[in-house]
Amino acid sequence: MNDAMDVLKKKRAELGTRAVAEALDYSEATIRSICTGHYPGDPGKVLTKAALLWIDVVPCPFTGESIGRSDCQQRANAPRPFGGAAKLRWWEACQSCQHKGGSHG
Repeated sequence: MNDAMDVLKKKRAELGTRAVAEALDYSEATIRSICTGHYPGDPGKVLTKAALLWIDVVPCPFTGESIGRSDCQQRANAPRPFGGAAKLRWWEACQSCQHKGGSHG
């Protein structure tokens, strides 16, 4: 979980303790004590949540927003969708996307 701890500390420095606490749905005291090494328990759940929010994502060129890697792969590898032009356009964009096929640069 060293990557998650690193990203948690980086996001805290970038956004502030309050914003990180709100994003992860934990108290400011919890975030502060984990980042300073004074958390009395196992920070695993908080670090997992931080990793899911800030590490296991890719920038989606189609939407212009971050998307979970698993959601990205599901969309890219799904069969051609039916039921709307918007779904089809997104799927078509996925077919030539740099992130399709496991390349998460």
